[in-house]
Amino acid sequence: MVSYTTVAAGTDGSETALVAVRKAASLARVYEAKLVLICAYYEASGSVLNSPGSEATSVPVVSEQRADEYLEEARAVAQDEGARDIEVFKTSGAPIVALTQAAKEKEADLLVLGNKGMHSLSGRIFGNIPTGVARKSPVDVMIVNTEQA
Repeated sequence: MVSYTTVAAGTDGSETALVAVRKAASLARVYEAKLVLICAYYEASGSVLNSPGSEATSVPVVSEQRADEYLEEARAVAQDEGARDIEVFKTSGAPIVALTQAAKEKEADLLVLGNKGMHSLSGRIFGNIPTGVARKSPVDVMIVNTEQA
């Protein structure tokens, strides 16, 4: 029987990310698992596209302060969904690398993300965060269909 002890969810503050947070919180409630909410922030003074080590072709730049706000909003959504053991975790870096490293560091069994960008033309051509995370993640990844939200 599959059982998760730590469920992680990535958020960028978008409505679609909060749909994924809600699903992750529901799973955490059902499995009586810890829920780790992750937000990557990026400290850059130039274009992310010009970064030599960038893992994505376009990344929304999120400040550290904004990451705190997004995590508190995600915590409220998770609490409304009935998750009990909630940890918030912000990390600096490009989202794909930051999310996969955070999931490993926090010993998550499952990483939940929304499907934002997967069906856009630019997402298909240049890549997108959910697909990049699924390819690189050391743990199971659940990509939530947030288009109907």
